[in-house]
Amino acid sequence: MTGPRLENRLPADGINSADEHPLRELAWLIGATLVVLALAVLLVGWGAQWLAPRLPFGAEVRLAEQLVDGPSDRASTPALAARTAAMQALADRVAQRMQLPPGMAIVISLDAAQVVNAYATIGGRIRLYRGLISKLDSEDALAALLAHEIAHVKHRHVAASLGRGLALALLVGIVSSDAGAAAAEAVIGSTTTIALLGYSRDQEQQADDEALRAVAALYGHAGGVAALFKTLGAQSKAGEMPIDVLRSHPLTHDRIDAARRGASELGVRIDGPLTPLPPALQWATP
Repeated sequence: MTGPRLENRLPADGINSADEHPLRELAWLIGATLVVLALAVLLVGWGAQWLAPRLPFGAEVRLAEQLVDGPSDRASTPALAARTAAMQALADRVAQRMQLPPGMAIVISLDAAQVVNAYATIGGRIRLYRGLISKLDSEDALAALLAHEIAHVKHRHVAASLGRGLALALLVGIVSSDAGAAAAEAVIGSTTTIALLGYSRDQEQQADDEALRAVAALYGHAGGVAALFKTLGAQSKAGEMPIDVLRSHPLTHDRIDAARRGASELGVRIDGPLTPLPPALQWATP
């Protein structure tokens, strides 16, 4: 008795082939993965921007103590210490008119660099540069500047900018983990990076409105706001972008127009007698 005969049959035609090209499937897989990652980054960015301002302000203060506060500028020279104390006193007067949340405090520091700038950063820290202070010729304008920066602290705009920065760092990390880690370290470890992230137009308008109310409450008119905007406009005129929408800060004439409308709504004048800067706050260019 013999068993079944075994034979090697050729496979049927087309059994190991398919209509889809493997590289095409790989391209679809990579594309779908990138889309999912992009959506994840958008969600993380929105979530970070939403969540950061809702964290306790004390968390910002602790972070500022580690990353912002260095050797005290107040003790560098007696003259700078006195000027910083006078600036802090004015900031405290302005903040009292702005109804800051409980536990929120403003800390002023000065920089002798000839930079026409000022910015708020995490933990209620506000830094003012000699180059800008030397351009202001009234206490009203200086108070308006402080009120604008204090408003960014009050409404947690800095924390929101930090949240966006972390989302951007995550986006960089998709391409390179090392680059993402470096970007996150830059966002967390550099207050100037946070400042450069900028604010939205709505945030800037909110800060302008707060400054208008604070200055009007302090001096009985909004002349300091108009004086500040004119000074800033004169400094940036040469390099001002002609396209309004590309700027986070509204164009100067628009800010003055908005201030005029806001002053009218408050029932105060947009101009008025300006208080000269007291000697303790004067910081002329050498």
